[in-house]
Amino acid sequence: MREILHLSFSAAANHLSTHFFNAQESYFTYDNTISPVDHNITFRSGLAVDRSTETFTARCLLWDLKGGYGSLTKYNTLYENEEESSTTGNVVRIEEPRVPKSAYIESLDENAEHVAKLDPSTTLYWSDYCNIFHHPRSLLQLSTWEYHPVDAPRGRARGSGSSHPGSSGKVREFKGYDIGVNEFHDRNNADNAGELSLETHFRTILEECDLLAGINVITDIDSAWGGFTAEALSELRDEYIPKSTVLLWGLEDNGTLDRIDQYSRIRTVAALTPLSTAYIPLCVTPDTTSLFNFFSADVGFDASSLWHTTGLLNAAFESITLPTRLRNSTSRASMDALAAEITSLGSRKIIGGIELAVGHAILQLGGTNSINNGHQDRLSQIKAAKSRVNHAFSKFGVVRDLPGSRNESMEQIWEEYAKPMDVRNEGGLVDRRLISLGYPTPPSYPPYLPESGPLYSSMYSTSITKYQLADMKYFTSRYVRGDDREELKDELDNLSSEYQFGWSDDSSGDDNE
Repeated sequence: MREILHLSFSAAANHLSTHFFNAQESYFTYDNTISPVDHNITFRSGLAVDRSTETFTARCLLWDLKGGYGSLTKYNTLYENEEESSTTGNVVRIEEPRVPKSAYIESLDENAEHVAKLDPSTTLYWSDYCNIFHHPRSLLQLSTWEYHPVDAPRGRARGSGSSHPGSSGKVREFKGYDIGVNEFHDRNNADNAGELSLETHFRTILEECDLLAGINVITDIDSAWGGFTAEALSELRDEYIPKSTVLLWGLEDNGTLDRIDQYSRIRTVAALTPLSTAYIPLCVTPDTTSLFNFFSADVGFDASSLWHTTGLLNAAFESITLPTRLRNSTSRASMDALAAEITSLGSRKIIGGIELAVGHAILQLGGTNSINNGHQDRLSQIKAAKSRVNHAFSKFGVVRDLPGSRNESMEQIWEEYAKPMDVRNEGGLVDRRLISLGYPTPPSYPPYLPESGPLYSSMYSTSITKYQLADMKYFTSRYVRGDDREELKDELDNLSSEYQFGWSDDSSGDDNE
């Protein structure tokens, strides 16, 4: 078996993970036909608490803040809290008001013939449209911080803010790389035996694997989750998975960031890239102009809805990783092979961008953006506008269509959108998979993609990453103070050196101009 584990940090990451596992659930077959997807790779079999009901739950760990689960409870009808059920005597329960279940989840619970419709107003929490049962071990919370999709979408310290009676203090948001680092160490020490999440949770799902193929990690990088994830992955590397393939999917905000968030992104990229086999940026706030060109005028897309934005990201994420879960050996690709292809055999870990097309114009869904975001002065803008040569190092893509599709038609789509000859002419590595399996759109998926038709998605590595890292170094030189400044600049220099191609004007990273 070649199992793949899935780690998810933050509410946005869990929205994307929910879309992903809902898609995997839609591949299940309930007759004599064999699914083209090997479900044992991402799901584990087990027994419910009654020791007789067979279960099939995701091989995942989902981290969130207190309240981030919405209506979802840690224990469900399959896995009741055995400790509570066996407690005797007078027990006083103190519970906070629960978030009500969405109409969609209620209809699933009742096995209704027609499930309730979803929209951005009814999908504020990822649990509002989660189609599968999670094992209690998979659900982890940071109990000292709380989340609310409207009042505290960034997360805040519990007990802070005017929304709490008797509290007059300033709201302390879950932002800043160092806050995430401290939070990880506060909960992952010997004094918090019940909260040793890596020891009691990760080791368990790892030991259930016969042969680990790799790990997908999704995290928010512009907040404290970046520091938390970096510390968690560092410990995993030291204690459990020193050589395993890790694809790190970083969720970036394309809006204007303040300096704390920009610094968090820089620290996170510098910390997570060496710990990952590949670092893949995903933009959780796509450019509205590009979206207008991508979608037809009658399609409603709400860029403020995580249900909408992460659903779009999942079309690329699920498709690009699909070859790692297939049974068919001709279309299959191991995690190692996928990582090698997109990183130019491991030398360039940061992916330059992700493309998606579903019968429309190509939409860019990822790519490490310039870090300055509103804090550039006139001089740095002029420097950034200098000619930047963009050389393609590698490209990996997937074209998928419905069963029975002709390979020739999918090949034409690949040639039209990917332009592989351009990459080859620059000496780059190119590979693709043509898969006769349409992208799944279960009832939980937003109704903005065509119900049928080909889907194209690809990842690529280019020399533009060198200049994006130079922007990060410029920000570090100008705004960062303290002992970590020079070390961080050296780390960024080491990362950018892999993306040098030919002669280029490197003044954009000159600290003295």
